Amino acid sequence: MKNVLCFGDSNTWGYDAVKDGRFSWEERYPGILSRRLGTGYHVAENGLCGRTTQYESSIEPFVNGEKGAMFCAEVHAPLDYAAIMLGTNDCKDMYHAEAWEIRDGIRNVGRCFAGKGARVILMAPPPMRGLKESPFYAEFGAGAEEKSELLKYEYEKLAKEQGWLYLDVGGIVTPGQYDHIHLDKEGHRRLAEAVSIMIKDREGM
Repeated sequence: MKNVLCFGDSNTWGYDAVKDGRFSWEERYPGILSRRLGTGYHVAENGLCGRTTQYESSIEPFVNGEKGAMFCAEVHAPLDYAAIMLGTNDCKDMYHAEAWEIRDGIRNVGRCFAGKGARVILMAPPPMRGLKESPFYAEFGAGAEEKSELLKYEYEKLAKEQGWLYLDVGGIVTPGQYDHIHLDKEGHRRLAEAVSIMIKDREGM
């Protein structure tokens, strides 16, 4: 049995921005990934709304991704794959983070899983565009879009340095039109398809 962990923020958790709720297991990408990989694979998910790569929040508890990864790497061991998608929340004004700092943060997250033998799939989150129309604009601010655009370049370089698999999610999906941050159902489907193809290719399936 191959074990796959999906580790991330609200887009891994399956936040439904339109209904302010959560997509069902069958609708969110870890559940679809589980179905696409089929028997022989166990897919677990650990998504948390507001999660960052390395920052603490005075508003939302437990969002430090590095601390969460240290815990999850132990809980879900042994892991064959860890699919990591973080960085969107780091772009919020409150963290004052530059793209290279976000890259350094996710490096530590990835190492938590790689150190336990997992093959890391580093996923650059889809860039945010049109944030001024989003109900979350006040949290992110004017510089968030530019930072989110830079993450794919920083993450690709990091993946090459670390020998990790890399997926530019923005090349596959765009955030939903309601808030320009969160994936809609079609986005979850496309993401799951891309990750399943990456794993199957790696496994020679």
